[in-house]
Amino acid sequence: MSSAKGAIKDKWKMKKWFTIVTPKTFGEIVLGSTPAYDANQAIGRKLETTLYDLTGDYSMVYVHLYFKIAGLEGDKLMTRFVGHELSRDYIRSLVRRKSSKIDAITDVTTKDGYSLRVKGLALTTYNAHVSQKTEIRKIIWDVLSKKASESTFDEFVQDVIFGKLSNDIFENAKKIYPLRKVEVEKTKVLKVPAQ
Repeated sequence: MSSAKGAIKDKWKMKKWFTIVTPKTFGEIVLGSTPAYDANQAIGRKLETTLYDLTGDYSMVYVHLYFKIAGLEGDKLMTRFVGHELSRDYIRSLVRRKSSKIDAITDVTTKDGYSLRVKGLALTTYNAHVSQKTEIRKIIWDVLSKKASESTFDEFVQDVIFGKLSNDIFENAKKIYPLRKVEVEKTKVLKVPAQ
């Protein structure tokens, strides 16, 4: 019995610890570390963190970020951004009675060839008419597509995560109907250009 236990222990000892860091866009902040016999074993693993964990800004605790281990640089496992999502509780807290919640989902491509599915969300001050909702939805699609086509993947992700894109949509869409809040609720990377 004791020999089997010893074998398990040795197997664990053979593993090496690798530090996992965020992409350069996110400041190469340490996300944690993982044991693996070989760095290649860790490639493809997904990790989740919050923007609060990266920035220390507690007001960003509801922004969940997803990364995937993409490769090894020195002894660091480098990740790439694969998507984000706002917490359900946060979204629920934004919705009010007698106001409209307008969702708009669209696929966009950045100028450096990344494809993403993006979900925008606008909340009106009062109940909007169907035609106004349609107009606002169209603005969300237009702003997201235009911004993506003019930006690199890194620039687009930064604008999404730090709220610049939400502000752009808000400024354009508030002309149609009074808005309370605009968020980019979710992103998912669909396609990465061949390196």
